[in-house]
Amino acid sequence: MTHETNMTYSKFVKRWEEVVDIPPQTLGPLTPYYKKIVRRLKVMPWPELVFCSLVLAIGLYLLIGSAITFLVSLLQKGF
Repeated sequence: MTHETNMTYSKFVKRWEEVVDIPPQTLGPLTPYYKKIVRRLKVMPWPELVFCSLVLAIGLYLLIGSAITFLVSLLQKGF
């Protein structure tokens, strides 16, 4: 290889390392909690998703009572 090609390749590698080397994201004081949640969700998300949906459904039922059936019917008609 010529010297010019070698320099171009070196510049390319240097720029590539700058672009690819991204620091880990942080959420400030919430970072440890985020890492705990994401670690569990990456392995097996279904139990957490089912639990959250049940809590949400029960919460909506407690919040708006039997009007939840009207809301669900209304949303189903919209789709």
